[in-house]
Amino acid sequence: MGIVVLTMKASVIEMFLVLLATGIHSNKDMTKKIKRPKLTVPQINCDVKAGKIINPEFVVKCPAGCQDPKYHVYGTDIYASYSSVCGAAIHSGVLDNSGGKILVRKVAGQSGYKGSYSNGVQSLSLPRWRESFIVSEGKSQKGVTYPSALTYSSSKSPAAKTGKCSYVISSKYSEFVNRVLGGSVEINIGQAPLMPAIFS
Repeated sequence: MGIVVLTMKASVIEMFLVLLATGIHSNKDMTKKIKRPKLTVPQINCDVKAGKIINPEFVVKCPAGCQDPKYHVYGTDIYASYSSVCGAAIHSGVLDNSGGKILVRKVAGQSGYKGSYSNGVQSLSLPRWRESFIVSEGKSQKGVTYPSALTYSSSKSPAAKTGKCSYVISSKYSEFVNRVLGGSVEINIGQAPLMPAIFS
């Protein structure tokens, strides 16, 4: 009888230890950090200009080979938005010609941009531009969510795409246009050179 009691105690102890170990193991699973899905980083081409991207701050991946002089860069440290994003990243030293991820942040336009030669890229001077940007390493800041897709501005207005253009004509000519031409004028330029026109 003593052996049976001892065996029962051993079985109860074994069962208790199994339950305890299972509970501890499953509790460890519960306390593990929940991993967030990896950020999808948009890939851009070497010729993409910052001004074509509407997002104010974004992370992108540049391809290799953006050190080519055909990808124009304007400024030093702060670049005009008319610059190649990836070319500016190489000029600033954030990337080399093998490409990689960068963080781009738009800032206010500057009254002037000074050109310089840096990291194999010659940047150009520009007197003034409406928008600027700075580049830094492509590490995401804590608590900031970056877009996984970029929003681009359209390259042409709908009127330019259809081949139509509207001009405001000064009041001294508007009466003539309305009376003689019925309020609408179509101008066929043909092969004539285009010259800027100012209407007052």
